[in-house]
Amino acid sequence: MTTTSTSRRALAAVAALTAGLLTATAPTASATGHPLQWAACPDVPEADCATLTVPVDWSDPHGPTVDLAVARRAATDPARRIGVVVVNPGGPGGSGVEFAQDAPSTFSPEVLARFDVVGFDPRGVGASSPILCDLGAVGVAYPDGRPDTPERFDQLAAYNRALAAECRTHTGPVFDRVDAQSAVRDMDALRAALGERKISYFGQSYGTLYGQEYAERYGDRLRAMVVDSVVDAGSGQPGLLVASARAAEDVFATFTRWCDATPSCALHGRDVPALYTDLRGRAGRGELHEPGRPDYPLTAAKLADRTVRAGYGPDWARLADFLVELETQTPETASVESSGPDEPQLSRKPGFAVLCQDFGGHAGSAADVARLDAEVRAAAPTIQAAPIWDLALLSCVGWQGPELNPAAPWTPRRAPEVLMLNSLHDPATGYEGAVEAARQARGKATLVTYEGSGHGVYTRTDCTRATVDAYLLDLTVPAAGTRCPAAG
Repeated sequence: MTTTSTSRRALAAVAALTAGLLTATAPTASATGHPLQWAACPDVPEADCATLTVPVDWSDPHGPTVDLAVARRAATDPARRIGVVVVNPGGPGGSGVEFAQDAPSTFSPEVLARFDVVGFDPRGVGASSPILCDLGAVGVAYPDGRPDTPERFDQLAAYNRALAAECRTHTGPVFDRVDAQSAVRDMDALRAALGERKISYFGQSYGTLYGQEYAERYGDRLRAMVVDSVVDAGSGQPGLLVASARAAEDVFATFTRWCDATPSCALHGRDVPALYTDLRGRAGRGELHEPGRPDYPLTAAKLADRTVRAGYGPDWARLADFLVELETQTPETASVESSGPDEPQLSRKPGFAVLCQDFGGHAGSAADVARLDAEVRAAAPTIQAAPIWDLALLSCVGWQGPELNPAAPWTPRRAPEVLMLNSLHDPATGYEGAVEAARQARGKATLVTYEGSGHGVYTRTDCTRATVDAYLLDLTVPAAGTRCPAAG
């Protein structure tokens, strides 16, 4: 999963729009009666920007509202326009506004010719009333160590509750309504505001969760749906954590095989798992530091995170160089001064509220954390961590807010055939999750396997791009079991 901060471009777009641009095209009505006015985006004039007003709480449509930032890249060949494809890049925290504005860097010219590409910043993200937190005002220290003892668990719970209260104060009522169910209600309000009876959808990573929820709730309002790098909506936090550990171990094994087969790898001919085990031990003893930053210790958790995230690209050569650099460090070169806890405050992304509301099964005790940690170590004997989902585990300790999107298998009965894509070796959304999500769909989804590594499939090869384009443009569903070879 990807997480981004509020963008300067999106903020500028909203500032200009709220100042009242007069160059808008004819408005269409939103689901709440507010007009949707299109105007050239200030930083990307080739795209149009607007705001959509929706209820904070959809069960209280006359209560407080939230303004969502929206962007559109109009079809370049209006005479052949098919309709709208709504996009979401994932996160949680990715900007749909930026994704739509930058659509030419993702979609093929033919897709851009035939579709309006429309994206919105989900509530709490980017320019849509972003979650704001003054970490310096939390007033409770972030505790050192894993919350696997009652004392440390209670300390982390106290910190998380204070952080949530601080964020809630700065953000307002939308803080407690940033879940996927609210997001898909917003997406359907956008569909109505666009004047479209049906939309197509393209979601990546965490955006695949929104896609699954929309297909289940509003499947008859979909023309087509592509979900690329799939989050398993049917799993709670514990299941996702352990599956993430298996994905981490698989990514490391893939890196090891690459290094064994690639003479240019800086660790070619070496016992890479043994080296990593040694480095993990040294990191745990405080003997390693961030390369070029001797005052910043590299913990075992940070080592696992850096290792697994190298698989996003993937960038195996850089990972090998990184491990070699760590190997050459001596205990004396690592600072004895601690830069703070293993999960420093600055790493706490606003997306934690999304994760805690979307996925239940939060650890309720130190014993729960210890049990999950043991399961993670068993699932990933080399990496011994699940860095992609561990933040959710830690962030939701002590969570007292709502859980609005309970895990359940998705059942897109009224939806068209959904196209799913996943890398065989994906560090963030492991392949097993995509297989399970496809199974849950009960014949309403076709999974295409990219036989390589990395997070995100559509732009990988001619095969992956052609498969998606044929589906979006002509509704051509590939044969079951379709696989695209890894890029050379």
